[in-house]
Amino acid sequence: MWARRPVIGRVVRGWRVAGLVFYLFGPGRHNEHTDQHVIASWDGLPDRHQPPRIDENEFDTAALAALAATLSAPAVAAGVPQREPDQDDSGKRPQGPVWHCSLRTAPGDRELIDDEWTDIAADVLHRTGIAPADDPGACRWIAVRHAADHIHIAAVLVRQDTLRRVEPRRDYHRVREACLDAEQRHGLTPTTPIDRTAPVAPDRAEIEKAARAGRAEPSRERLRRVVRFAAARSGSLEEFAAAVADDGLVDLRWRTDRTGRPVGYAVALRGDRARPRSGDDELVWFGGRSLAADLSLSRLAERFAAADPLPPPVEHGFAERDRVLAKAHDVVDRVRAACAAAGHADPGIAHATGDLLLVLAHSTEGAYHPGPLTTVATRFEHAARHPGRGEPERLGSLARDLRLIARDVARLGLLNPRSRLVGPAVAALVLVLISLVVEIAAWRASQRQHAAARHATATHTALTEYYDALPHKQPTAPHRRTGTSTADRLAGQRPATRPVVPTTTPRSRSL
Repeated sequence: MWARRPVIGRVVRGWRVAGLVFYLFGPGRHNEHTDQHVIASWDGLPDRHQPPRIDENEFDTAALAALAATLSAPAVAAGVPQREPDQDDSGKRPQGPVWHCSLRTAPGDRELIDDEWTDIAADVLHRTGIAPADDPGACRWIAVRHAADHIHIAAVLVRQDTLRRVEPRRDYHRVREACLDAEQRHGLTPTTPIDRTAPVAPDRAEIEKAARAGRAEPSRERLRRVVRFAAARSGSLEEFAAAVADDGLVDLRWRTDRTGRPVGYAVALRGDRARPRSGDDELVWFGGRSLAADLSLSRLAERFAAADPLPPPVEHGFAERDRVLAKAHDVVDRVRAACAAAGHADPGIAHATGDLLLVLAHSTEGAYHPGPLTTVATRFEHAARHPGRGEPERLGSLARDLRLIARDVARLGLLNPRSRLVGPAVAALVLVLISLVVEIAAWRASQRQHAAARHATATHTALTEYYDALPHKQPTAPHRRTGTSTADRLAGQRPATRPVVPTTTPRSRSL
């Protein structure tokens, strides 16, 4: 159902104008359509295009067919097919000329009048380029309202004057921008802007391919985690390349310019062939930007340019391990306290916390058999991203401290959280991370970054469950609303957790 989507404006492309018109003026799938009427049209005469009713629940079918024919007349004149043609040799599915956009307000919002919906529809069509303002030769369209809380826009993507096809570019984003503007103008429930940094999810083919190969996860997911861990433990491109090579199952290649300077990179999982049955030995390569916005070469270069130098590695030993874990606990607790005192977090703190969570997961579970803490760290990536960039351009001192301690922890190697020697220190670090994640969740919610806040809240819950399952934690005390000291936490107190601002959003989001 489109009401469950993360944005309110849903765009669908199709071929049959008549099918859409009959649906909009029909009873709906569950007789939910009432008072169906045209509120706006391309020519400014919506009443002229309103089909007459036969009775309360039925419209004249001839009038509906005539409306569909009027809308599609430019497409018919241009010779655009009205039904989906057969696929060509390339196997690509062409997009139909019918553009259908649904817009809905959130539960609890006031009911907009027809004139307000008309303004919103006109803004959507202007931003998408389908029917710009003061362009009488643009595409034909109508806006239909058949419920109190939403409307539908139906357009045919062929210009009336030149009969040329119109292909809206990035229409999903343009619709989202119009919705955000409508929220402010009409006092509706605000929602989160698109930050364009969400990582590309594996498609069905990738998932099925991994299952056939007996892999627990698609190559894209595994490579994203390997590259992110390599970035978290590195301070230069040379260290990054070495860290990727340390995985043993991942190949890395650079793309360079004429001078030999790296301008991009790609990674591939060994054994993941493009067409294994055809004998094609070419690996499936993923560019850094295709894994995540903050893993592109330009973002990694920014990260490493601002990285603090690490001291020379010392010989691994119990004393070094205990020192690093104790320092990590103190750094996280200091960052948590600063966020709680200020009531907000440096944008880089969330991203650096993601580094530390992933490093800790990698150190305690390994790269080849990810467990619950890896799942937690992966979930937190959605709360760690900085809108528009993936990671912030500049880090504050607290974020730099977090990133530096993450690199220190990464150099310790494997840590066994069930060991009596290291388990208590790992549990103490997880405990204070829980408190920091709570502060990040509350800060994201205060910034109206609802999706990030929701993921941070879910991370807090999952991280608490992980902590409760650790064998070497101290008995936990009841939740307290006031802060607790480092000594109290090391003694086993559960971290103070001020109530997280509710971040769950209605099933039907606002404009």
